[in-house]
Formats: sequence, structure tokens, C-alpha cells
Amino acid sequence: MPAEVDIELPPPAPIMVNARNLSSIESDSLVDTLTADDICKMFDEFLTEFERMEKRDTTTTQTFLDAVEEITNAVLSILPYKLLDSKVLAHPLMRFLNQMLSDLLANWRATEARLNIQESDIFLKIVLVFVHAVEHTSPANANADLQRVKDLVVTKTLLDLLRELTNYIALNKNGMNDDPNICTLGLMTVKLLKGCTLYYNIDRNTYFNDSLIFNCLDSYDYIQALRQLQNGQSLNDIERFLLYTCWEYVPFSSQNSKTTAYSAAFIDQFYDDALARFELTLDQEPSMSTNARTYIFERCQQLLNIQNFSSFDKHANNIFDRLTKMLEKPSSTTPHPDAMVIVALNAFLNLSKNVDIRTIMRKRQLTSLFNKYISNEAGEQQKLALSILAEIMDEKEINDNPTEMAKIFIDQINKLDPNKYDPDVDNTLSSLNAMMQHEEFKNEFVRQGGLDILIPFVRDGDPEIQSDKQLEDAIKILWSCTFNNPAALNTIKQNEKLMTRVNDLLEKSKENENTTLEKAAEGLIWKVEKEEKFIEERAAQAEKKKQEKKRKAEETGVAEEEEEEEEEQKYDLMISYCWAESELAHRIFGHLSEKLGYKIWIDIEQMHGSTIEAMANAVDGAEFILMCMSESYKRSANCKSEAEYAFNRKKHIVPIKMKKEYVPDGWLGFILGTRLYIDFGTYEFEQAMKLLDSEIQLQKKKRKEAKLFPRQEATVITTSDENRDNVKEEKICCKDSSKMKSDIFDWTEKNVRDFLRKHKLTAMIPLCNRINGEELNELYSMCKTNSSTMYRSLKSELLHCYNKILPIAVYLRFMSVMRSVCDDALLSSREIISESD
Repeated sequence: MPAEVDIELPPPAPIMVNARNLSSIESDSLVDTLTADDICKMFDEFLTEFERMEKRDTTTTQTFLDAVEEITNAVLSILPYKLLDSKVLAHPLMRFLNQMLSDLLANWRATEARLNIQESDIFLKIVLVFVHAVEHTSPANANADLQRVKDLVVTKTLLDLLRELTNYIALNKNGMNDDPNICTLGLMTVKLLKGCTLYYNIDRNTYFNDSLIFNCLDSYDYIQALRQLQNGQSLNDIERFLLYTCWEYVPFSSQNSKTTAYSAAFIDQFYDDALARFELTLDQEPSMSTNARTYIFERCQQLLNIQNFSSFDKHANNIFDRLTKMLEKPSSTTPHPDAMVIVALNAFLNLSKNVDIRTIMRKRQLTSLFNKYISNEAGEQQKLALSILAEIMDEKEINDNPTEMAKIFIDQINKLDPNKYDPDVDNTLSSLNAMMQHEEFKNEFVRQGGLDILIPFVRDGDPEIQSDKQLEDAIKILWSCTFNNPAALNTIKQNEKLMTRVNDLLEKSKENENTTLEKAAEGLIWKVEKEEKFIEERAAQAEKKKQEKKRKAEETGVAEEEEEEEEEQKYDLMISYCWAESELAHRIFGHLSEKLGYKIWIDIEQMHGSTIEAMANAVDGAEFILMCMSESYKRSANCKSEAEYAFNRKKHIVPIKMKKEYVPDGWLGFILGTRLYIDFGTYEFEQAMKLLDSEIQLQKKKRKEAKLFPRQEATVITTSDENRDNVKEEKICCKDSSKMKSDIFDWTEKNVRDFLRKHKLTAMIPLCNRINGEELNELYSMCKTNSSTMYRSLKSELLHCYNKILPIAVYLRFMSVMRSVCDDALLSSREIISESD
């Protein structure tokens, strides 16, 4: 029998945290009994045991790491906010943990960016000690507490190590990485070091963040975190950081080689790969949790909102394919079809907030898909489907059935309670505000009593309950109702209590620097209380100047009318644009002013800048109005106010189209009329600018010629009795009629009214109020282009604004008379020219 061999076992690891202290920490999480002094006494005992361990001859690297991990576990278990106590934070143990951070980072760098498993765990746990503390700061002392933690953690040694590691990661960790410490480093940097000067300039700090966030999202840990979410499992700190916090920094801001190790093309490829992975996940995991699907669609929306993303069209259509399938066949997609329908509708709604995505949705003709859910009984699905339709339906689809759409919205807002906060109201009012761009819907909404619901909501609401966003949307809706609707304007004007509340909200928004609510309140006040007075004052000033000129002319015998008119033109152009196209609008402004020398008025800050009265002064003081047309422009009450004011003031409008896919319709199409526009969406910028400059110069030339060479009235030749017999009466009549087309452009507002009365078209007079001959001709051109649609539009406007009927016979007679005045006269002119040839 072989002799027994004695095996020498390693000595047991020393205990850093005794059972009594562990019990106290566990009890404190339930009964909250530990004081700062108690915690400091514990920390003293931890350090005493650690020093004893270090002095033993048997201490090894493993023993050392075990001791550090045991202490770190104990500190991590203490209620985080208690670590922020000044006594606790100043204890040597906290500085010891911070020193361990630097030691681990140094070891990580020395071993070619690798720590072993235990070192990685300790690194993460120490970071979490400080992160949990700053996440539990009290609201009253949040900044001071955060600064005290930074003062402890942020040392020159630590920052130097971070710089070295970041450079190493950026240069050597391209592609999917499996180093978990990169994620921990990212967590520490974002949560603890945000705002610290890691480099000596902003660009290098941006580069630092980009490198870390990019590697965190391009890691195996991110894939694992996403899998946890798909399976409905709970998430740890790192997983929550990867899935949510990191995405707060997308898109990456560094887009050139001077400030980042990644080129713009490389980052663009990363976005492309990320979307491809999300799409693949949706296909491979049909039964994933609703939370996971919601998360993926939110990330897809975020990536698709990145400007100039090269794969935008491809991925937008890929996402729509999957969402459409979820709505068309919900039962085959998931065991919880109703929940998945809500997820899909929410995703569609969020995506539809992007104007370029709306364009794709319209091309795919998805209206019928959402109409199916509109017909469902009132509920979440109906609300979401209605909100989506409000975003994507075009003018024609709205005009096909404005009555029913208005009724559905009226039913929704009937449930509004001005003294009860309801987050669903936000979506309802936002969607209704989007619908107000459509004239027929707007008039139908007013006719069905929409004002009677919204006015009390704004007027009587509890200011402590209603959100600023709800009030902003409600006021914008009221403001939109006043355009081209005298009855609605009068209803709001007569409600003094409402306007008092709106004026109060204007002052409050100025104090709180809420510029969007301020603009909405200012807009409604302008339309209801100020615009008419402003125009009257301008007219009185003009009349006073006219009388003064007349007096001077009588005294001196020299007329100065033309010179005075030119002096009033302070600007060549006033640029009217929507903030969504501010980048292109400002580029156009820069080119026109700096390279071509035009004098231009533009509200550089748009939503945060000039008042509406300043805008009105700019319109009056400009020779031409450069109207930057887009869907966003049409949807904006601010822009509509500018456009309507310019149109009513008979200003010369030069339209430009900001996006290739946009087709102006509705009220914007009416103002555009038959005017030619410059398409900045189709032409290269330089070419479009040449066309725009040429158009402006052409219009300037025409105006100058009109002043220098006024059109002569058509006269019958009466030189002598002998010649009179030789004149053919018929030819004179033909020649006179051939001038009628051009004579229309000379008609004043009075000439237009007289013309309509003469031809028994009195029903058209309210519709043609305050328009001259040139605008009458444009109206006729629009009617020729789409006769039936224009009849419906004119009929609706006459009914809702003036409570009068437009018989089809009157409309047809109008078309016939205008044809004889314009088209037939032009044809006669061509025949005469042919005869003379």
C-alpha cells in the first residue's frame, strides 16, 4: 500500500469584511440605520484588515485581488446616497478605491489593453460605486455632489491613462471587439467625467467620446444586452448603459479626419450595418417581446433621422416592409397581436414626424392600411392610426372626405378636460395641428364646432396642470382657424377672457424662455388684435405721405412720386422660410447678399428672433418676397402668416422649391398660382442660384419698364374725317380686344368688382375680395388647370367664410366670361398677327 502524501493547501483568504459588518449593511437597506460615522468606522476596519493582509508573507496577487474585490462588494452594497456624505466621501477608503482605478487602468495599458476576468470585475464594481453615488444625488445638491465626486475621481494620473487608452482603442479596436473593459470605460467617462477637459481642445474631447461610444455599440457586449432585452430578462448597469445611454450620443459628431480616427464614410457604414442588424433581428425573432421591438424601432427611427445618411431610402423601405407586415397579418407575427399592432402603429407615427420619411410613406400609398384601424371602435389603435393619417394624407385625400375626418377629431377633442392632465392629449392636439394646413378640413372643423371645444380648453385650463406643449398646439390651431375665415376670427376676437389668457401665456413664455409657445401666442394675438390696426396705420401713413407729396408738387410744380416710392423699399428681398430648411435658406441668403450684393431681410434665428410685427415691416419694406416652399413651410402657422400677409399686401412673390419631391398644394398652391418657381431640389446649388438671380433681375426689369413706359389705353383713330371712313370698324374692335389679355394686369380691385357685377357674377365678389386683375387671371389659370377641385374649394370657402352658396351655373359662367376675356382675346391677337404677316 503506497504511503500517503501530504498535500499542502493554500492558507485561507483573510476576511476583509466580517459577518457583523455584512449584517449591518444588509439591514440598512431595509431599516436605514447606518449613519456616516457608522460607515466610516466600517471603512476603518476594512483598511486595517487590508493592511494586515499586505504584511503577511503568504500574500499573493490573487490574495490581493480577492481582498480588493471583497471590500468593493461591501461598499457597492451600501445605499449609494450615503456615500455622498462629506465624511464618507473624504474617508481614505474612497481614495483607496480611486487609486485602484488608476492601477487597473495602468495594468490594462501595460498588458496591451487586456485585464483578466477578476480585474475586469473589480474595475466595473469600483466604477459602479461612484456612478451609483452620482445617480442618487439630491435635486437640491446635485451639482455640488457631482463636483465633489469628480474632485475625488478626476486626477492627472487618471486622465493621462485615459488619453493613452483611448488612443490605443481608436487605433487598434476597429471592428467588433470582445473586451468588456471598453464598456466600463465608456460608462465611467459618460457618467463621471462628462465635462472634464481630457484634452486641451473641444475637438479632441469630441474625438474621445466618439471613440468610446463607437466601440461600446460595436461590441459583443451590446449584442448580448440586446439579446437580454429580446428575451425579456432584467438588465444590469452595463446593459442599460449600452442599450440606452450610448444611443444618446448618436449620431457621432466628429465627421472629419482632424478630430476622429474614423472617416465620415466609415461612420456612415457603421450606421448602415447597425440598421441591417436590426432588420435581421426583426426577421429572425418573430416572437420577441414588445419592449424589444419598440426599442429596435426607436433605434431605427434615430438612425433614419441622421441627415445625409447615404442608405436612407433603402433602410426606410426595409423598415416599412416589416411594419406593414405586422399590421397586415398581426396574428401570424406574434402570440400577442394587439400589443404588436400598437407597437407597429407607434413606430409608424414616430417615423412620420420626419418629412423625408413622410414622402416615402405617401409613395407607398399606405392610407388604406391605416384607415382599417380608424374604423375600429375608439381606442388606442384608432388614436394612433388617426395621428398617422394626419401626418401623411395629402390635400386630395383630405378633400375627398373632410367632413368625416373632422368629425373623428371633434370626437377626440370632446374628451379634453382643461383641468386634468392627460398625456394622450399631446398626440391628439399635435395631429390636429398638422391637419390645419388643409383648408377644407379647417373650415369643416370650425363648422362642426371645434372652436367651441378648444377655446374653453385654453381659456379655462389650470396652468398648473396643462403642459406648455398642449397649450402651444391648441393656440396654433386657433391661430390657423383665423386664416381666410372671418367668422372664426370674429368668434375668437369677441372672447375677451380667452385673449387675456393668451396674453398672460405670452408674458409667461417670455419669462420662461419658451420660444415656441411665445411664437404661438404672439401669432394669435397679432391676427386677432394687431394686424388690422397695423394695416390701417400703414394706410394712414401712406395717405399722409401722399398728401404731403401732393402739397409739395403743387408748391414746386415737380412730382416726386416715383422717387419717394423707391426710397420706401429698404430691401431687395425678404426671405420667408421655415426653420426646418434653415440650412439651405441661410446658404441662399449668404450667396445672394455676399456674392451678388442684394440687400436682404431674413430672420436668422427664425423661431427665436424677430416679432411678427418686425416681419410685417420687412414684407412692406421689401421689393420682392422670396418664398421658400416646402411641406414644413405649408404646415407652419408662422410661415402661413408671412405668406398671407405678403399676398394680401400685393407684394411681388418669387417662389423657390426647397425639396425635389414637394408639390405645392392647398393654400400654398393658391398663393403660388401660375408663378414659375426655382427648384433647388432638382438643380445643383450654383445652377439654381443663377436661375434665381436671373428671375429676380427679370422681375426688376419688368417693374422698371412698367414705371418708365406705362401701358397706353386702346384708342380709336380720329385724326380726320377723311381718314375715319377708311378705318375698318371690325378690325379696330379686334385690335382692341387683342389688348384685353394685357389690360387685365392693369385692373385695380375696383375694376375687378365692376367686371364681376357687369357680368352678373356677384356671387364671386366675396371670393375675389381684395384681388386685382393680375391675381384674377391667376385664379382663372388655376381653375382651368383643375376645374372640379377649384370649384369645390371656392364653394367651401364661400360657404364657411361668408355663409353663401356658389351655384355651379355661376362658376361655369365665370369660366366662360374669363375664357372670352383671356383665351379668346389671345387667340384673336394671334389671328391678327397671322393676317398682318
